[in-house]
Amino acid sequence: MRRDLPAVFLLLGFLLVCPVIDASAQGWDASVAELRTACERAGDATSFPGADAVVVFDRRDVEVEASGLSRTVQHTLKKALTPAGARDLAVELLPYDPMSADVQVLRCRVLRADGTVRELDPKAVVDAPEPQNLIYWNSRHKAVPAGRLDPGDAVELVTRRVGFTYALLLDADQVPDESRFVPPMKGQFYDIVPFWSARPVVEQSYRVSVPTDKNLQYQIYDGTAAVSDRLVEGRRVVTVTMRSFKPLEKEPGMVALSDVAPKLILTTAADWKAKSVWFHDVQEKASCFEVTPELKKLADEITAGLTRDEDKVAALNHWAAENIRYVGLHMGTGEGYTLHPATMTLRDRGGVCKDKAGILVALLRAAGFESYPAMTMAGERIERIAADQFNHCVTVWRKPDKTTVLLDPTWIPGAREMWSSREQQQEVLMGLPEGADLLTTPISAPESHPLDVSIRSTLAPDGTLTGVMKVTADGQSDAGLRRLYRGRLRSDWPAVDEAMLTAADPRAELASVTRSDPDDLRTPFAMEVTFRIAAYARTLDDGSLLLTPLAARHPVGQATHAEEIALSTKPAERRYPVRIGCSKLVTLTEHLTLPPGTTVKGLPDPVKLDGSGTFRASWRHVGGDLVVEETLALTERIFAPQDWPALRAALEAFRTLSETPIVVTAAQRGKERA
Repeated sequence: MRRDLPAVFLLLGFLLVCPVIDASAQGWDASVAELRTACERAGDATSFPGADAVVVFDRRDVEVEASGLSRTVQHTLKKALTPAGARDLAVELLPYDPMSADVQVLRCRVLRADGTVRELDPKAVVDAPEPQNLIYWNSRHKAVPAGRLDPGDAVELVTRRVGFTYALLLDADQVPDESRFVPPMKGQFYDIVPFWSARPVVEQSYRVSVPTDKNLQYQIYDGTAAVSDRLVEGRRVVTVTMRSFKPLEKEPGMVALSDVAPKLILTTAADWKAKSVWFHDVQEKASCFEVTPELKKLADEITAGLTRDEDKVAALNHWAAENIRYVGLHMGTGEGYTLHPATMTLRDRGGVCKDKAGILVALLRAAGFESYPAMTMAGERIERIAADQFNHCVTVWRKPDKTTVLLDPTWIPGAREMWSSREQQQEVLMGLPEGADLLTTPISAPESHPLDVSIRSTLAPDGTLTGVMKVTADGQSDAGLRRLYRGRLRSDWPAVDEAMLTAADPRAELASVTRSDPDDLRTPFAMEVTFRIAAYARTLDDGSLLLTPLAARHPVGQATHAEEIALSTKPAERRYPVRIGCSKLVTLTEHLTLPPGTTVKGLPDPVKLDGSGTFRASWRHVGGDLVVEETLALTERIFAPQDWPALRAALEAFRTLSETPIVVTAAQRGKERA
């Protein structure tokens, strides 16, 4: 579901011709006196309650060449308000990827509160590797040591950056100068500019100068700004300025900040279709999916004995998911979301999302299917402006009737799905020969992700509970259970079995366990546990038993830290959308046989709630049994603020029952023994 909040929509291609001074435009040669005046006007710690530092200004000046190459001069002034802020500003890190960008420190000055000024020697800047995990692409950072600071001190920093944000495809014969930073979509420029910060910002501005023959499109999201769009000395110059930004107050479980905070997106690409065609052509020109005899042989082996197309595609998809280890090694020019040859991925048996998607494309083609790569953004929304808002690569299977099916071998290890439903309500751009528009993946019905916990139990007069718990699941609920096992040694699996009950009551003892193999994806996850819990019910002074039905406590949910238990229900009203892992349907039932002749007090009223979270609950005393039936449906992955009250009401009602005790009273009462 796309969230549309008030935004400033700018006329695309509008040029206002009038003489202006080329500020070059933001005047980074400001004098010390001017900088001190700006710091004084910004205020002190009393002006920004709770903040450790303030960004006095952040000014960027971008010059774009006809080739699409951009050079950015950024001028910032930050002021420490507290000792913690002084520590934070002592070192500034400037990350960059040497394959696609370079960054230089032009100036760094410390303006001390006592009136002195210290200028940093450029030789003190340290160029070092970035900490990396799983993806080792030689990314680096430059550390700018401002040194020891005190509250009231300010740091001025001027940097020059050349290149582009994402590592795309570069030609192997490019010379080692700035021409190697020309974006692979030659002649095109884009930028994604966050106008938000973890610190308060007094002023932030962005100025870009482009040749007039470029169709620059831009839009501001989730905020308002002063905008200038003019002709200056034969070039189009756009300046966007925002003032007095305060950090957003985060809400538990909210969507990414980039989905709700102010940002500016610019591009010269015509539309998403043009980007789609380019992405397709780049991969085909590089022969990324060439079907070799080795790949053909492998595809035949994987699909041997299968007749249905869906079964063959599923087998190939899960082979790529389970047999290509997720690890990113630096393979030279073209890192980023450029797909590497499938033969390389097969040889290395490792790669990141683009490599897993790429080898799946090749295997599908080897098996006679039509297949292409696609791009998406996991965890964040992609806007309609056709800038490169991507961080993930997936696969497209196009059927003979021209309908398309999305496949994701990166996100489905241990899942029975072909496409992870944790990626529902997410934008995707398919790299088709004829091009494609941006699409949003549909909501996956809760019924596709069932978790069913059924308990048949008996309560003894002394409070001991014995019984059998059966658990079945499918979809992402199935995958969540398998993850508990697949991330551990098989010798540790019995401990995981025990946790399915001990998470709710540490006294639980398992007499027997039967469970499907978590590594076998052919059938839905299922397990059956025979258990005993001594003194499960508390014996009161009059001999009555006090307990909450085991099913209502959702022991499996406690073991998996399920969102129906863990997601915070605060605040009561939300400003921003809330995101969970996946839609789901939770069914809890228990038939509890009570001691003969007992009565039951404290049964809650039936519950019936509808909306974005639906909940049905009934606890009944039928004959000699207590029958508990609860069904909770979380209908989406991303819920708009207006959907939150209904979802919150369902979650709170569900959790209230998990803590609701009943009193079971025998026909003849006795005193609790000491």
